[in-house]
Amino acid sequence: MFEGVLADLCSAYLLGEPIVVGDLPVGAASVRVRSALGALYEASLVEGTASVLAAPEGTHALEVRDASGTVIAEEFFGVRKRRGEDPVLGFVTSFDDASRDGVLAWLRDLRCTVVQVYDWMDSYSRALSTSEHYEDPLGRPIDRAALVRLITEIKEVGAVAQAYAPVIAAGQDLATEHEEWRLLRNDTSPESLGDLLEIMDPGNPEFQSYWIDNYGGAVDALGFDGFHLDTYGYPRDARNAHGEIVDVAVRYASFVAAVRAARGEVLSFNQVNGVPRGFEPPASPSFRYVEVWPPNDQWRHLEGLLQRSAGSGERHGDTLAIYPPVWGDERAKALRTCVLSEAVVTVLGANALIWGDKNGALCHPYYVTHETLSDAERAVALEWHRFALRTRDLFRVAVDTSWYELADENASVTVTWNGKSSPEPQGGALFARVFRDDDVIVVSLLDLSGSDTGSWLSGTGVGHCERANVDVLLAAQDSWDVSVAVLGSDDGRFASGERVATTMREGDGVRVSVPLGAGWSVLRLTRMTPGVAGRRGNT
Repeated sequence: MFEGVLADLCSAYLLGEPIVVGDLPVGAASVRVRSALGALYEASLVEGTASVLAAPEGTHALEVRDASGTVIAEEFFGVRKRRGEDPVLGFVTSFDDASRDGVLAWLRDLRCTVVQVYDWMDSYSRALSTSEHYEDPLGRPIDRAALVRLITEIKEVGAVAQAYAPVIAAGQDLATEHEEWRLLRNDTSPESLGDLLEIMDPGNPEFQSYWIDNYGGAVDALGFDGFHLDTYGYPRDARNAHGEIVDVAVRYASFVAAVRAARGEVLSFNQVNGVPRGFEPPASPSFRYVEVWPPNDQWRHLEGLLQRSAGSGERHGDTLAIYPPVWGDERAKALRTCVLSEAVVTVLGANALIWGDKNGALCHPYYVTHETLSDAERAVALEWHRFALRTRDLFRVAVDTSWYELADENASVTVTWNGKSSPEPQGGALFARVFRDDDVIVVSLLDLSGSDTGSWLSGTGVGHCERANVDVLLAAQDSWDVSVAVLGSDDGRFASGERVATTMREGDGVRVSVPLGAGWSVLRLTRMTPGVAGRRGNT
C-alpha cells in the first residue's frame, strides 16, 4: 500500500475542477485516473507535474506508473458537485500541537473529505472563548491557537472542517436567564441531559437567533467551514415554556431551515437512531447523518434504519455513525468488527463514521473516549477502508436485485460456497449483494461467517469462506469484461477474472470462482461499449 506518496493530491475536488499533482515519485512515466467502473482518464505529465482537466463525479484512484507499467504510487480522491457532500467522514478530538501531525496523517491516509471537530467550544451557552487558553464543557484544556492551526490544515488537505454544534444544548446560566426558551417534560420539569446541559426549544425563534449568532460568530472566528448539528434522540413528549405540546420534529425542521437561511456552510443533522423519522435533510450543501444505537444492534438492522431515516425522501450522502464497544482483550476480533461494520455500510450504499483523530476508532458516544490503534491495526483498518473507497461507487450505479436473485431457482445471479449465503448481513453467512443494469453487474461478497451474533456490539472472528462461485446469466459473453477485486491481493485492485461457461435455467451463463482473500471481494462485469468516454481497463 502506498501511503503519503502523492502529498499534493487533495482528498476532494469540485466537478469540473482541474486536478493537478506535483512532486511525483522518481520514475513516474504515466499518470491516470481510474473510476470504480474501470474507466480511465489519462493525465498530461510535464516536468514532474500531472494534470487532469476533469474527472466525473465519484470516488477515483489516481495511479502513477513507471516505464514498465507498474503502479509505483496510488491515491484516492473524490469529485463532487458541492464540497462536503457524500462524505468520507472522520473525527478529531485532539487539538494540541503535539498531536496535530499524527492526527492529520491519519485523516489524510483515510482520504477524509469532511472532518467533525468534536467539543471545541468554551461552553454550550457561549461557544467562542474570550481567552486563548480555556476548558471545554467537560473540563478539557484547549489552546485556541492550536485549534485554529488544526482547522486550517484540515482544510488544506481538501476536507471540510465541520464544527460539532449541539442544537438544543445550553448551560444552566442561559437556561435560567431565558426560561421561556426551555423545553419541559410532560410532568412540567425542565428537559435536560443529566446534570450536563439543559435542553432548549429548537423551534423558538429567539433561541434560533441566539444560537445562530453564538455558533456562527465562533465558526467565523475560528475558520470552520461546516456545522454538524447534534441532537440527543429525544425529547419524545415535550412541552414548551407555556405548557403546550410541541412536535419536536417540526421544531427541528424549523431550526435547520433557520440555520440554512443564515449560513452557507456544509451541514449535517443528527437523526439519532433515525429520529425524527423521514426527516428532510438540510438544503445543499449537506448530507444525511444517523447515529446508530440499539435496538439497531445488528448489521442486518442498518438497511432498515437508513430507509426509515430517509422515509420517502431522497437518500442523500447517508452516513451512519457507529461506535462498536468491542475493545477488550481480543483486539483482533474488535478490529474485525469495526472494519466489517464499515464494509457492510459501504455495500448498503452509505458512509460510515468510525475512524479519526490520531489512529483512532470510535467506541463511545463521547468521542474523546476512543480507541487508539497500534501500527499493525492501523494498517489493517486502512487496507479495508481503501478497498471501500475503491468500490463504493459500484453499490450505487445500478439497481439492487439481491432479494430476487439469490436462492431463487429463476435467479439470473447465484452465489454458492460450502456455507450459507444471504442477501442481508447476517452472522455466520456470506453477505452477498447484487447490483445490475443493462451495462453493469456487480456482486459484492463479504464474509461474516466469523460472527456468532451478526452484531456490531460483539467481537468477530475471521470468516470461513475461502472461495465462492458466482453464476451469472449472460448472453453475448464476449462483449463483457469480467474483473475481480480481492481485499488483500494486489492492493485490492481489479484484475481480469477467469470465467467458464455454464448453463442456467434460462440459458447460457458464466461462472466466476471468486477468492475471498482477507474477507471481502467484488466481482464486476461491464459491457464493453465502443466510444464511451474514458476507456476501461483492469489493474
